[in-house]
Amino acid sequence: MDLIPLDERGRLFLSPDIDDWQALEAAGISAIFDVDGGIDVGVPTVPNQIIYLYFPFNDAEVPDCSRLHAVAHFGAALVNAGQRVLVHCGLGYNRSALVAGLILMHLGMTAAEAIDLLRQRRPGALFNQAFASYLLSCPLPNAP
Repeated sequence: MDLIPLDERGRLFLSPDIDDWQALEAAGISAIFDVDGGIDVGVPTVPNQIIYLYFPFNDAEVPDCSRLHAVAHFGAALVNAGQRVLVHCGLGYNRSALVAGLILMHLGMTAAEAIDLLRQRRPGALFNQAFASYLLSCPLPNAP
């Protein structure tokens, strides 16, 4: 399973589909933001073990911006609280990169810095120009 670290503190990660829950547990992942089209098989159901946020959207267009920013704000708050957050979609290139990019922006990066980091860590990330353009043009609400 590819866990791609996105911040210097090792608290924000990007990945394609989840196929190894034990690897996530070993990595200390405490929150998963699933933006893929189906709920992951084997989501842990042990109380107080993991936060699993399911926010599926299509790879073709930017989803509802108020919800998108709420998800990113929540992700940034978790990272700032010391949690290890994984954002994933089917291949780990566009939907997850859009959400991770917004989380990085809520953590203080500019859009250009976030896009550069995502593309450096995950070559091919944000090839969906609508998503990359959105990051570059979106007004960012107050960060946590």
